[in-house]
Amino acid sequence: MANDSSKIRFAPNGNIYMAPAPRTGTSSTVLPTDAGDGKTAPAGYRGLGYVDQSGVTITPSIETDPVNVWQSAVPVMYTVKSASFKIKATLMETNQLTTELFFGAEWKPLKDAEGKNSGTYRLDLSSTPELAELSIVIDWAQKGIPYRCVIPRAMISDRGAIQLQRTENNKFELTIDALDHEGGLGYVLTTDDILGLGKPSTPVEPTPFKAAVTVPGFATNDAAKDKWTAKVAVTGATGPAVVSLLRADKTAFDDQVTATKDGTVDVTIPQGMKTAELKVTHGGASSCFQVSDTVQTGASKACFVLAA
Repeated sequence: MANDSSKIRFAPNGNIYMAPAPRTGTSSTVLPTDAGDGKTAPAGYRGLGYVDQSGVTITPSIETDPVNVWQSAVPVMYTVKSASFKIKATLMETNQLTTELFFGAEWKPLKDAEGKNSGTYRLDLSSTPELAELSIVIDWAQKGIPYRCVIPRAMISDRGAIQLQRTENNKFELTIDALDHEGGLGYVLTTDDILGLGKPSTPVEPTPFKAAVTVPGFATNDAAKDKWTAKVAVTGATGPAVVSLLRADKTAFDDQVTATKDGTVDVTIPQGMKTAELKVTHGGASSCFQVSDTVQTGASKACFVLAA
């Protein structure tokens, strides 16, 4: 094969995305099966924001043991002792996702004497912490050619120290180890012409889809007395879409995944929320709807932008 400088690849930009590890059930995380467009998160995943300029380190490793025999001074074969797949990165943004991953605990709002949010949040570090299972996606691209590394199941195996300094921002250094998932550690996707089949190396464009929202019990609902249901119907999708409910305090969207490519999903709106915002995401595109407990059809609207 002749030398070809056009096959030299860099990773000038990219992103890390996180979701709960897949589990049995219709609300489980759906693993991506396309290389993406290098810009948008896979359905159901959330971005971890800026990463330190050293980027992301991906390390596949196989540890072996030699098989020695009487008849030879050198091993006649090697057997696999262990295998690993590690991701290491230093996250630069201080937000809910990065800090909860780093400390291994969840933020909780503190209440005042009247039972309202006081504006103070608390994160408790347990003496017997539980390790959360994650699903990690790393995207990178150069000149429109995307690569995507998917780790279905993983845990954080190591954390660096936070340096609190006057002239440098807080950094959250994480090492993430892949866990076994159906006999595999992960996989890599790309539209690059790796096999030399002559197919164009172009990113996958976002897939168009349609969504509609209705409220089945609009005639009898009373949000002040009980929770209620909104029904989201998705058509024209090539895979499960993600339906998200904006929390009452507008701090985050809570996700649940549709069970089928073209189907419906019921979203339970908590008691006390007379109106709610729903976001439907698929293929890097999102549609948002405003719904009310006493109105039959949800109205299309611009999506609420969460504060950084």
